[in-house]
Amino acid sequence: MRVNILQRAGRPRLQRQVVGGALLFGLALLLGGGSLRFPLTRMIVELAASAALVGYAVRGWRAPVDRWSAGVVLLLLLAMLLPLIQVIPLPPSVWTALPGRAAAAQAIEYAGLAPRWMPISLQPDATRLAAAYLLVPTALFVTTLHATAAQRVIYGWVIATMALLGAGLGLLQAGGSESFYFYNVGRYTASTGFFANKNHYADLLLVGMLLIAGLTRTGPRLQLRSPSPLVAAGMIVVLMLALPSANSRMGLALLPVALLPAAVLLTPSTYLRRLTLRNAAIVAAVVIALVAVAASSGVVTRLVDRFGGERDMRFTFWPDVLTAINTYQPVGSGLGSFIKIFQRHESMSTLHFTYVFHAHNDFLEVALETGWAGVAVIAFGVALLAIGAWRVLRRAAWGRFTPMHVAAVLGIAVLLAHSLVDYPLRTLTMASVLAFLAGCLAPAMPDGGRHGGLAKQID
Repeated sequence: MRVNILQRAGRPRLQRQVVGGALLFGLALLLGGGSLRFPLTRMIVELAASAALVGYAVRGWRAPVDRWSAGVVLLLLLAMLLPLIQVIPLPPSVWTALPGRAAAAQAIEYAGLAPRWMPISLQPDATRLAAAYLLVPTALFVTTLHATAAQRVIYGWVIATMALLGAGLGLLQAGGSESFYFYNVGRYTASTGFFANKNHYADLLLVGMLLIAGLTRTGPRLQLRSPSPLVAAGMIVVLMLALPSANSRMGLALLPVALLPAAVLLTPSTYLRRLTLRNAAIVAAVVIALVAVAASSGVVTRLVDRFGGERDMRFTFWPDVLTAINTYQPVGSGLGSFIKIFQRHESMSTLHFTYVFHAHNDFLEVALETGWAGVAVIAFGVALLAIGAWRVLRRAAWGRFTPMHVAAVLGIAVLLAHSLVDYPLRTLTMASVLAFLAGCLAPAMPDGGRHGGLAKQID
């Protein structure tokens, strides 16, 4: 008998916990898609995350802890420590000796001001905002760690549902009406769903495809109500149809990484074992027909044309970013300072009528803003994610991992790959999604009911 997840929770306290966690995820996905130009929505999400962390602190840690999840918690603490260190005032003799501070010291001297204590960060207000930003993925990772396997399923469906709602909104935006845009971004050349950025919207659609497939297959193992594979396939098709309207080249390039595994996850194992060359040819013909029909769409044509357009600006200004990185090593310029710092090092060849908000490579931007310490934290994080993926999908875990684990690993891969040419994790929504996907690699809380053994077994 399949049951409702709240029935599985049983006790009122656990019911409140899953509802509170779902509301936090929903709020982060609804209001976390803005940029620095929309501080109000960011502040609402950050306050909610802060309240959740205070609640966990008061209640005490109750989630199971193994070495891997403890490593991730340590990573988050180190990430929070970086901006705090960067805003500590230092005596003039110290901060003026740091690389890249000569211009600031000269400005103070020319203004006739006495030498003063200054922090490492050249833009401390932005660094404080970066520290507040980190509260959200931290709170959602902790929420995922404190969730049972069944509760993680409902959190995953919150993310998948928001992806579907965003896809519906994106399709309305593709109709040409500016009134359907969630944020006033000034330019309405692509669908953005609940985001201010089209590329981050595409990322949510891709992760949503994987989650729908993984959740649909994992739910029945926990005796939870789940949509049929056919209904789930229809949901994935909706996300796939919405993706071209985002006009994201990387989104289109990563589509096979999400769509093909999602299709395999939804396909019954008995059919996969009986898959013949003839059946594979039929499937390929159907896919080719769908691609041919889609290619006649103006939206798809415009997206494909972007691959053959002018040289991407990223390759033009990345050398300037590398120059800036070398200037401020080993301590960096301060989290959140990229815009002002890049303008100081921008070459004449990259000047444009618009200015660069981010490095369009999260790893380069972290290296510029945090120096060697930030690079070490990033390397530690990537290593932890790789270890977590190997741990749940290694041969010794076969028969124990679930399709949800596969979806989580591939979703993380999509976000890290896109971070090489963009900045999805600097959006609260996608940082929250990554926190959830990473949390799913850790052992789940036992549900305390008659299915607790099952939850422990599959995690």
